[in-house]
Amino acid sequence: MRSFELEYSGTKLYFGLNVVKNLSKHLNGIERVTVVTGKHSARVSGALKDVEEVLRDLDVEYKVFDKVKPNPTVDIANELSEFVWRESSDCLIAIGGGSVIDTAKFSSCIALSGGDARDYLRGKSVKRLLPLIVVNLTHGTGSEIDRFAVLTDGREKIGVSIRYPDVSFDDPKYTLSLSRDQSIYTTIDAFFHAYEAVTAKTTNPFVETLSFECARLIGENLKDENLKGKFNLLYASMIAGISLDISPAHIVHAIEHALSGINPKLAHGCGLALIGARSIYWIHKHSENSSKILSFLTGRKVESAEDAERSFTEFLDSIGFEGSLEDYIGRDDFRDVEDIVFGTLSYLLRRVKFEFKREMLYDILERSL
Repeated sequence: MRSFELEYSGTKLYFGLNVVKNLSKHLNGIERVTVVTGKHSARVSGALKDVEEVLRDLDVEYKVFDKVKPNPTVDIANELSEFVWRESSDCLIAIGGGSVIDTAKFSSCIALSGGDARDYLRGKSVKRLLPLIVVNLTHGTGSEIDRFAVLTDGREKIGVSIRYPDVSFDDPKYTLSLSRDQSIYTTIDAFFHAYEAVTAKTTNPFVETLSFECARLIGENLKDENLKGKFNLLYASMIAGISLDISPAHIVHAIEHALSGINPKLAHGCGLALIGARSIYWIHKHSENSSKILSFLTGRKVESAEDAERSFTEFLDSIGFEGSLEDYIGRDDFRDVEDIVFGTLSYLLRRVKFEFKREMLYDILERSL
């Protein structure tokens, strides 16, 4: 479990045990910090304590904003932006998973470029931004290394390309406090970052190398709850984040964003798992790489679309995933899902080589109930 550093698209990333000690190198000239968290994970994981120790040692003033929840809304991003402005903060440190990191990405732009979160969802350009440092707490987001961020506006959950973090820290010890369900959900998110990246029109040999390795590591380590297993899962998530950044997500994320926009209680990774098998069935018919990445995940040869669907279902069963889409939405919601997927999120559907049709969407939803 050797620690290492890398630079990708302007982000300096530290990976390994106790890497947060390097935070002090990146606070020169910083006087006031807003630390962004949710209610529990930053504290339970020990990450907040470690960050606070560095800030206190450097006599950096800081305030904690701990109001971010899963599937964050434009309102919470705007509230954080006002908090940052009111506190005259000159840096944000986001400690959390994708929800916390994404919220901080938006607010770091709003604080200096003006407007509100909705403006950026609708295409407002970023003129200036505050420094953003990320301490990632899950092995699923990829947001610590990519340029994307997602917010919910009303019933629409929208992802945009907004900014890269300046500095990020991936320490596997912080993921040990994840519950078993959270471990599964976040890892399934990482897998679909890799799966969709490698089956998109924009895939390339580098994306394939990263995505196939991500799938292999997930298949071999998701059942392990020890530190070495977490190291490998966190690494898999990080390289999948780079794959996603180069070759963005498409059909599965489009459908899931519609679902968890309609019902925010649906965890993102859980939603991906619920619709994943039948989505894979349709994508597999049009992508050679689907067979390859599923073979890396499952450790066996995967051929037909039916076999692909079955192999992913069996993988979910093997890791103890449970649930059904009907726990979160019903058939009465299908029309709303259709409107969102083929409306606001239709641009995601154009990232594959085949025409994704409405009857395919209904088939996925029906078979996932």
